[in-house]
Amino acid sequence: MAPLPFLAAMAALAPLVSSPESSFVLNVQRGESLQIVNLTCEPSGGLHPRADRACDALSLVDGDVGRLSTGGDVICTLEYDPVRVRATGKWRGEERWFEAEFPNPCVLRAETGPVFDF
Repeated sequence: MAPLPFLAAMAALAPLVSSPESSFVLNVQRGESLQIVNLTCEPSGGLHPRADRACDALSLVDGDVGRLSTGGDVICTLEYDPVRVRATGKWRGEERWFEAEFPNPCVLRAETGPVFDF
């Protein structure tokens, strides 16, 4: 039988070793280039270089990537340099999926904020 202090220590570590309820695999394709990162939230992490900012943005829209917006007055050029993005994963245990194409990287950032900024 395990001593009680050991069991108490294991119980305290359980939240630290469980997988986050919010995580995404994010893809950005521009021409032949494809970038893929993982993002975890609550707590923020993964390979996303701005995980804290991306998770904050997702929190504002309950993990619905399609509802993201910077809300600012961003002026982008009319150049055509298409960027295709995809987000698959879950938010607080609920499945999420998003796929879209934007005419250029500026429009992508204006419409999705920091989520696909990697």
